[in-house]
Amino acid sequence: MRPIAVIDVGSNSICLMTGLVLRSGRIHVIDKLKDAARMRDELGEDGTLSEAAIERAVALLKVFRTQVDEFDAELRAVATATLRAARNTPEFVERVRQEAGIELEVISGEQEARLAFRGVVEGMGAPPGDVLCADVGGGSTELVLGRDGEVAYTVSIPVGALVVAKQWLGPDPVSPQAVARARKEIDHLLRPALRNFHDLPHLRGIATSGTIQRIARIAAALDGQVRTDVDRMVLGRTEFARVVAALEHAPTQRERLHLPGMDPTRADSLLGGALIHAALADALSLHHWTVSMAGLRMGILAELRDARRPSGN
Repeated sequence: MRPIAVIDVGSNSICLMTGLVLRSGRIHVIDKLKDAARMRDELGEDGTLSEAAIERAVALLKVFRTQVDEFDAELRAVATATLRAARNTPEFVERVRQEAGIELEVISGEQEARLAFRGVVEGMGAPPGDVLCADVGGGSTELVLGRDGEVAYTVSIPVGALVVAKQWLGPDPVSPQAVARARKEIDHLLRPALRNFHDLPHLRGIATSGTIQRIARIAAALDGQVRTDVDRMVLGRTEFARVVAALEHAPTQRERLHLPGMDPTRADSLLGGALIHAALADALSLHHWTVSMAGLRMGILAELRDARRPSGN
């Protein structure tokens, strides 16, 4: 069967994932490409995406298009928070269409949340009971209240790891006062958005995205373990707080890069994402996060697969 592929133009990175649908129906990933494009950093104060960022992204997407064609894959390409916010998104989308031959779809926060949860279900099965599925990206945070594997409620909040780092943590060295300010601002933004997640005594937290995966790898490294695959890893409050403390006590880029398990492309923004996860856990009294390595991109691949199935199957 023809391969399926997804391109995700995110705030932190631009990714291509290609998969094969096996006879069992399971999706087997055969190729991944990723570039830390940091589109959010190229969004000016006037809301315009810089020409340099556009040029670089278009050039990268032309390379991705070639890879998709080599696999003869069916493609869906999406863009998320930064392109939802940029004033010149229509011009960017048109250039991508003309120069890379890619129809880029800017999806809403609700769509992004639902697709991320669809990916989690695809990766680990339908989680029973009430779960908070959190996808903390670079430019936004998508939350889903899942109930026995079905979406009960979604919300998208325009704050992500890069936003926190740029707006509130500020330049190095990051001071304790800046961290305290960031915590206060995050809590102010999150509290109203969480009203439908309260009064759920057995709520469990599942987190997907590069932010939580990197936090999990650092948590393992602090215990002397090297883990690439952190799928279904459980991060308790103690383990999570240890990572946050390590990030807080590394106020410069040089110090952060020396933390075990750190990814250089996330070193300057990971504390921002960690503070969002910490605020969510505190507000909803979550005892731990379960990490999912499947999210938005897997959700889109699952939808492409399902669209091929005969009606009624």
